[in-house]
Amino acid sequence: MTPPAASSAYGIGPGEGEALWFNGGLGVLKATGDLTDGRFTVLELLAPKGFASPLHIHRREDEMFLVLSGAVRVQHGNDVMEATAGSLVYGPRDVPHAFRVDSDEARLILFFGPAGAEGFFRGGGKPARSVELPPADEQFLSKEELTAIAAKFGQEFVGPPLPPKD
Repeated sequence: MTPPAASSAYGIGPGEGEALWFNGGLGVLKATGDLTDGRFTVLELLAPKGFASPLHIHRREDEMFLVLSGAVRVQHGNDVMEATAGSLVYGPRDVPHAFRVDSDEARLILFFGPAGAEGFFRGGGKPARSVELPPADEQFLSKEELTAIAAKFGQEFVGPPLPPKD
């Protein structure tokens, strides 16, 4: 599919988009700032059990999670909620948050507004060789490298990921 002009309406199908392997998961950029006049970014995420973000803050974007399948724990501030298929979780910028996949795998849609988060995923990930989870032995950036990339895109890591469930 040829990318449309930023002011054009467009549609994108299953399996389409910019596929990136990111920290053990598969992220597919479905909408980016160059396609939305900077309004928002949409990322479809497929993640295995145990995939977790550190507690972090977005300084530039608000974020929403829509869980399509699986079970995810999401922390916003001091609140932790269980999110399953059909759950929507909103987190405003400047509020510390984290998430962890508790099911065998989970599929989520992540919305960021305004756009810009795609830079973090591109910088911290790598082009996927296939539109599926990366091999278990695939190497990813170190925590220090990812922290530096996050800072470039207005994110700050402020704590560890949520621990595994007992």
